[in-house]
Amino acid sequence: MKAAGAGALVFPSAGWMRVGSQNEAEVTEIIMVRNYRIGRFDFDPIGLHVEPGTTVRWTCRANGLSALAFHPDHDNHELRIPEGARPFDSGGGDAFEWTFETEGTYDYYSRNQEVLGMVGRIVVGSAGGPGENPLGYGAREGHTPPFRELVRTHQVINSQEIVQKGAVRYPADLLGRKPPLH
Repeated sequence: MKAAGAGALVFPSAGWMRVGSQNEAEVTEIIMVRNYRIGRFDFDPIGLHVEPGTTVRWTCRANGLSALAFHPDHDNHELRIPEGARPFDSGGGDAFEWTFETEGTYDYYSRNQEVLGMVGRIVVGSAGGPGENPLGYGAREGHTPPFRELVRTHQVINSQEIVQKGAVRYPADLLGRKPPLH
């Protein structure tokens, strides 16, 4: 993992910024957020548009958060990344980087917070592929069923809005909800 070098990571209230220096390729950052007080577990931004070849860095501000592509190799989920694309898994740690080469829609989640609706979407180039299908589009035989909060959060992630705006933050109307386990 490379450090940001002379570049600065800045997240103004309007969204995200790309960072880098003359010696480092441009990197786009997603913050993994956990706030027990308001029941917030999310990715910021929740939706991101990038071009093929872009590197995305997930930065974890709390232990136990992760970023995994929806893929049968990960917790036996249905495929929600472009066919033929390699699935990513951040494992543990404070930060993780992945360079997106294959165009299409990538849905991902945090392994331990999926039940709380901690999901995100990255559109690389143009939207398309299995990630554009509704949750549960295929036969459910053997696949992990989606949690109620995951479905609720996923319904507000719109690929056309992501492409149009470049980045979409977590919906404010979902911020004050109580965690589903209370």
